[in-house]
Amino acid sequence: MKKIMIVDDSSTSRMFVKRCLQTVLIDQDETEYREAENGKEALARLKESSADLALIDLNMPLMDGATLLRWMKASPKLTLIPVVVITSADSPANREELMKLGASYVLSKPIAPAKLKPVIHEIFDMPSNDDFGF
Repeated sequence: MKKIMIVDDSSTSRMFVKRCLQTVLIDQDETEYREAENGKEALARLKESSADLALIDLNMPLMDGATLLRWMKASPKLTLIPVVVITSADSPANREELMKLGASYVLSKPIAPAKLKPVIHEIFDMPSNDDFGF
């Protein structure tokens, strides 16, 4: 079972990311989705029970996505969790900084299944089963 943490201060955004993931992972085994409203809450939950993937919003109150990413990559227990940062503040400089901090991917909003699919397939080492067979 895959465990995926979705971190965003907007409940609507969390729900939308979850639906996109469910679309991408439709043929997969059961997946456990966990949610947090900010980086501080996510860090506490991840320390209790790790995850196979974290999708985190960049701009959040209490602890933003960049700070959460720093904490995760500094923790021996959490450092190996792939992190996908989702942001509306996407720029080459911002993307480069997040990748240096340890993000696996940086995706710009709005998120969509087509944008998420290649990322999720690579992270979980899933075969591509598009309509063209390659």
